[in-house]
Formats: sequence, C-alpha cells, structure tokens
Amino acid sequence: LQPYLQNGSRMELVEADDRNDPAMTVKLLKKLVEKDNVAAVITFSSSKPVLAMAKVADEYQTPILAALATHPDITKHNEFVTQLVFDDDTQGIVAALFVRDDLLIDTVAVFNNPDSAYSSHLAAEFERKFKSIGGEITDTISITEETADLSNIVKRVHVRSPELLYLPIKVKDVLRVIREVRKLDWEPKIMGADGLISTMLSQHEEDLDLVDGMLATDIMAHGMPLTPIGERARKLFRNQYEETRTVYAALGAEAYMILFDAMNRCSDPADRYCINRQIRSTTNFTGIIGNMTIGPNGKTQRPLCITSIEGGRSKFIFKVY
Repeated sequence: LQPYLQNGSRMELVEADDRNDPAMTVKLLKKLVEKDNVAAVITFSSSKPVLAMAKVADEYQTPILAALATHPDITKHNEFVTQLVFDDDTQGIVAALFVRDDLLIDTVAVFNNPDSAYSSHLAAEFERKFKSIGGEITDTISITEETADLSNIVKRVHVRSPELLYLPIKVKDVLRVIREVRKLDWEPKIMGADGLISTMLSQHEEDLDLVDGMLATDIMAHGMPLTPIGERARKLFRNQYEETRTVYAALGAEAYMILFDAMNRCSDPADRYCINRQIRSTTNFTGIIGNMTIGPNGKTQRPLCITSIEGGRSKFIFKVY
C-alpha cells in the first residue's frame, strides 16, 4: 500500500519472533534497538509480554506500537508504548452491556485463565460491569492446561443454569469447555473476546462446528463495512495470499500505516522522539473500518464490534463507538 516515505526512503521491516514469552520479548527489544537500530517497533505479542516491554520502554526510548495487546496497564508509567486496540476495560464493559441489554440475559458463568493478565483482567471487568447493571454471576471458574477435572467443573456450573458462558480464555480451553458442555446436551449462549474468532478460523478449522453461533467482541468481522483504504488492503491481500483474512492482517496494516504517517510528519523520519510524539498526536486517522484518534496517553479511540461464527466464518453483528 505504501512502501516509500515522502523523502523517497523505503520502510525496511526487521522481523523477530519472541514466542510470546516476556523474557524473550525484552531480550529482542534490546537487540532491535541497540543492534538493528530500528526507528520503531510494532508488536503482535499478547498483553503479558507487552507489559514486560512497557516496564523498560522508557529506557530504550523507542516508540512501540502494541497491535494486539489489550491490557489497560500497557500504557501506564511509560511514554513510549501506544496501544492500537481498545483496552480490556472498554471491551469488558461493552461485552457486559451487550449481554445484559441486547441479549436480555440475567445469569452468566465466567471462566478465566489465572496465568494470563489479559484473561484475568477482562473477566474481572466483565463481572464488575455485569453485576453493576443488575446481572448475576453464577460462577467464576479459573482453569489452566493442568485442570484435570473440567468435566465435573462444567457439571457443577450446569447445575446453576447460567444462560451464557463468558470465556475470555485461550482457544484450546474454550474448545475443552465447549466439548464438556455438549456432552451434557446443554446449549447456553457462549461469548468470547478479541482474537478468539480469528484464531479459530486460522488455526482450528476442524473444530469450527463446535463453536458455530459463538459470540465475541472484536476489532473487525467479515461482512462489516470497510473504508476505501480497507477495501484496497483487502483486495491486495486477496491477490497475494491464499490464507483466510483475519483481524491480525488488518491490524498489521493499520499499525504500519499509522507508523508511516507519523514518520512522514517528522523532518527526520528516523527520529524516535518525533515519531513517538507524532504517533500520540494522531487525529481522525482513517483505518480499515473507521477513524482512529490516539491521545498523548498512548490510548487509541476506535470502533469495537460484536461478531459471531456462523457457517465457518465470522459474521458482523454491529459496531460500537
């Protein structure tokens, strides 16, 4: 879409795989800044590794664009991490309001992964908001990969008959829970969080029948209206790749375009301080599905949507500003 800056320089991408491990993330950040001399970093890691980066971000004084991480603390106590997606406070509130006000559901059981900062915070925020508007949380269940008695756990949850299961947990755990639910011939509504549907579509095609009808909060969804730049990005992706288009590709395009725009607004497009300042003064920037504004605190105001999986693909339900 935009390979060259206004001064004729070409953006060169230096790739590094941190395996979503916090220690590796910090080690690679040091290498990218000190050895590769990058002007900025775009990270697709989850919240826990990005929280580790945030602790040392000011030390390296290099702008970091977090494309996927949603934990609200990512931008706290540092000047160089910008969060390009909505945070979990916003996501949890929107999910709770949708379940209570649009689905008219009174009772929910909540599952979380206690080893995940993302999962724990999102589950807690959903619970807080849902109870504040008159909803009842029938159970709060913490599960890990080592949880062996999941069958009995789900049976105990079933006894209290929640109308919906809120599952802001790892995809493998979502599938484990749903398999146990199906064994009981139980059909509660099920709702997940951002990235879940994209991961299901790209990595668990064989299990899509299990999650048909599942709801989620997300950045984007198939069938939702795109901006002109979004239409161009989709067309280029179709022409170049055979893989299913997911939110990851779209967020990658947006992160690149925001960085590109910030660099073009600097007299020296490699000036890290200027890039960081310009990123955090982005106003009404046209992304894939709508406009984005980034404040001096590193938080991005952007649309959030409610989606579902139907017939093996994501389905757009509606968008929230």
